[in-house]
Amino acid sequence: MRNIRIILVELPETARAIAFAAAREAFPGAEIIEGVTAQEVMRRAVTHGLELLVLTDSLSATMSQAIQAEDETGLPRWAVVVLGRNTSELAETVPPEEWNQRLLARVFRSALLEHELLCENLRLRGDLKTVARRFSHDLITPVGCINTSACVLRILPPEETQSTASIIQNIEDSSAEISQLIERMSLVVKASADPGVPMEMEMGEVVAGVLKQLEPEIQKRGARLVVPPGWPKVSGIPKWVHVIWWNLIGNALKHGGSAVRIRLAWQAEGEAYCFAVSDNGTGVAPVNQPGLFRPFDQLHSVQTAGLGLSIVQRLTSLQGGHCGYEKLPESEGRFYFSLPAAKSLKSFSGIDREMNGV
Repeated sequence: MRNIRIILVELPETARAIAFAAAREAFPGAEIIEGVTAQEVMRRAVTHGLELLVLTDSLSATMSQAIQAEDETGLPRWAVVVLGRNTSELAETVPPEEWNQRLLARVFRSALLEHELLCENLRLRGDLKTVARRFSHDLITPVGCINTSACVLRILPPEETQSTASIIQNIEDSSAEISQLIERMSLVVKASADPGVPMEMEMGEVVAGVLKQLEPEIQKRGARLVVPPGWPKVSGIPKWVHVIWWNLIGNALKHGGSAVRIRLAWQAEGEAYCFAVSDNGTGVAPVNQPGLFRPFDQLHSVQTAGLGLSIVQRLTSLQGGHCGYEKLPESEGRFYFSLPAAKSLKSFSGIDREMNGV
């Protein structure tokens, strides 16, 4: 369940009292923020959860800004309910004579549901465009390579065994590239269309499975891993979390330098846990950092080499978490993601231990 936040912006006292009661009725567990100005609201950092903005039509300039505000993924930032008579096609408006707790509670629920459906619709439309572009552009090279190789094999003399072996390798590489693209596309589309139900899971078991899968690459690169002695329980979907760790640790192995040293870590973050992968590589240049976790539904409009971090962003978001990258003072690059804590978990911490290989 995503966190819900109701923000009451500069409401007159009569409207404030009714709106507060209606918010409590509509969303008993929601966080309600009062006493903030329109300027403060617009300056607030984008949060990870659902937000409902309640304001009056006396804030006409702010109302227009608020309705058109976007989050970091380019989707509408929040649902907006206007208490007043100044109607808008993009926000629910409730006139003063209809200000009562029960009606406003229904309006609040309806506005937030409509906001969710709108965001989902926009995201899925973007997904379709991305899938269409990736299939029409990214498959051209490997399919062309296979076709060319087949033509060459057809006319190549039988005694040209070395050339034949090289061509067969090209076919195998192109086939693997096609399979990976289809697998990744299918994963995102299936996850978005049918998110599934999060379950309580042992993060340590997921990490162990990923490290076992990556063991050949870890041994090949002589990588050293530093891992915590214990892991928390979280709420999520194990298969998706496995993919997230696999992408982040795999990137660290690939870009961590000649003597790769990778540190896995976690820490409590409110009612969630934040997990991180850092390495001793050169890190990501500042100019490239803003586009690292570009949402999958926006990839149709930009040219990007990989899909891994976009997949991480989508799977993390679908599980109620967030992800990002930061450059640490000691020059290490740190990729991180968060997931909701399992409700029954008591937080704990421990001292890292080192692993040479797995």
